[in-house]
Amino acid sequence: MAADPSASSRALRRRGWRTAISSVLVYAAAIALWQTLVDTRGIPAYVLPSPLAILDAMAADSGSLFYHAAITLSEAVAGFIIGSALGALLGIVLAYSQLAAWTLLPLLVAANAIPVVAIAPILILWFGYGIGSKVAVTAFLSFFSLAISMMRGLNSADRIHRDVFRVTAATGWQTFLKLRLPSAMPYVFVGLKLNATFAVIGAIVAEFVQADRGLGFVIMSSYRTLAMPRLWAAMVASALIGVSFYGLIVLLERMILRWKP
Repeated sequence: MAADPSASSRALRRRGWRTAISSVLVYAAAIALWQTLVDTRGIPAYVLPSPLAILDAMAADSGSLFYHAAITLSEAVAGFIIGSALGALLGIVLAYSQLAAWTLLPLLVAANAIPVVAIAPILILWFGYGIGSKVAVTAFLSFFSLAISMMRGLNSADRIHRDVFRVTAATGWQTFLKLRLPSAMPYVFVGLKLNATFAVIGAIVAEFVQADRGLGFVIMSSYRTLAMPRLWAAMVASALIGVSFYGLIVLLERMILRWKP
């Protein structure tokens, strides 16, 4: 007897809900333990603020945090788009040109090994102290992973399928659009999901170096004045941006790659 697809779907949904509820309970227990340790051990706020203190700081400074978070988000999104687009273009070049791959891959690996805190001051000197330098740092971080992902994805197309396209006299453009690019999309979304977090990190690190607004500025100014609940509130805001950005990419992946199990 064939399995009932609807029953299988309901079972998957129930398992998903159980996993989600279990995750929420684990997070709630961890936060409760954190609050209890701070209260019972008398840990100073400048060492480790309690979750309630962080929540109070977020509520008391919600307008300012929202403003700075919006600045960081705009820098992250702009850098994500620019870096991912340039990385995808370079990945196509690397996939189609063995000479380019041999020549540029070592440079990519070397450049990717440079700490972002080292490259950020240089990019700020090049692009100025405005939003352009923050976008440049974010694009720098978003560039490499997608270039490698695109190259690997385009080269992952099944050789038998390539032979079929060749035998049927498909043009290079047809092979790219109907075979190699669809094969690359799972790899591309892996790179995009990495970039979703790298983009937020890049924007905040650039704001560490030089900025008068953004979550990185809030974190550094709070550190200098030992306003640790506000610092942790900014960290929570940056984490929420990263998680939301990542979730958006996952949703987009599910919409586009419906054929993928």
